Amino acid sequence: MALSGSASDASSLFRTYIIRIAENALERIQAAGVALPSEEDRDLALTILDYAFKLPDAWPQTSALLTALAPKMEQAGFRYEWMTILDEGIRSSQKQGDLATEAELRLQKGILQQLLNDYDGACEQYRLSESRFAALGDQRGRARVWNRMASVMRRRKELADAENYARAALETFAEYDPERGYSLLVLGTIAYDRQCWDRAVSFFEQSLQLLKMSGNERFMAWVHTNLGLTLWRQEDLQEARSHLIHAITLFENIGDPIHQAVARMNLGNIYIALALPQRALDCYLQAEPIFRQAGDRQRQAMVYNNIGKAHREVGKSGDAIPALQHSIKLWRTLNNPTRLANALDGLGLAYLEQSCYKSAQGVFQEMIGLLPAIEDVDRRNSFRQQAGKGLHRAEEGLVSVSGRS
Repeated sequence: MALSGSASDASSLFRTYIIRIAENALERIQAAGVALPSEEDRDLALTILDYAFKLPDAWPQTSALLTALAPKMEQAGFRYEWMTILDEGIRSSQKQGDLATEAELRLQKGILQQLLNDYDGACEQYRLSESRFAALGDQRGRARVWNRMASVMRRRKELADAENYARAALETFAEYDPERGYSLLVLGTIAYDRQCWDRAVSFFEQSLQLLKMSGNERFMAWVHTNLGLTLWRQEDLQEARSHLIHAITLFENIGDPIHQAVARMNLGNIYIALALPQRALDCYLQAEPIFRQAGDRQRQAMVYNNIGKAHREVGKSGDAIPALQHSIKLWRTLNNPTRLANALDGLGLAYLEQSCYKSAQGVFQEMIGLLPAIEDVDRRNSFRQQAGKGLHRAEEGLVSVSGRS
């Protein structure tokens, strides 16, 4: 009996210890504010979660730590490994009958899946999250999900549905709620996709004005990034450059490496437009390892294509070839014929510049074979002309080489 009592006391002491450490870890995460917690604090939180999941009595502390840590882990660039922990949290929420935590964790999981371009998976999690918030009567929670649904629908080119979700969210939030700034941001991106540049700028400026009042630097940085892109489309390159540099600084301040890399890649595009290819190349080379470490294949494909373009523009087409080959490999796996054709065009031109006419011929022939899969008629016709010209140059080069031999 004494041994049993001793074991019971030890078990109680262990539970108390885990709960106390979980509370301490939560305080450290919350103390970081909008910035990332230190690596030490993050590791403490992850370690204690591993133990806390096994203790049902510690669920209030476990759920609080999970929901506080989730957006920080996404911000830091964690994807698959963090999603596994979210799944464990969702299962624990269900065992505990904790709808509020389950709703929040499903929302966070959906965000990760969206960032990994798994739009179907993201929508499934968003719908499950929204149903839990609805069961709780949490209208703000539902509207937060609608914002994210709007974002994913916009990514899927379903712009009417995206706009409906964003407007429903906008009407639900309180006047100065930062999430309202996110709704305006999404409406701006929808206007951008519709090439309504002035309307997009108006939405972004409204969003920025609201977000400055709340001090939400992360949302503000996203708005500055999108303003930069829109002003680029309006050929206001210096103002576009200014917004992107501001976004990069904000992302640095709060510790958001992936979105900082996105802003840096777009700044590189501005430098290309300003005929400053070496500065563009520097931006692309800083962004590339961030996308690679995050497993973001779409942005990897984009930045490799941009690296190839910048190498060509600084007169180093030989260095462009491996980057463009990486881009092409990724676009094939992503099944994006338009982007693939664009990367093939760049590779074909790099081969021509290196007098590799046979390789160029094969690339332009592959590009012509892709044309039926490109839905946009204008892009398809443009690629047909580019591929035709490239193929003609390659064949002329082959004839010239044959004649000399």
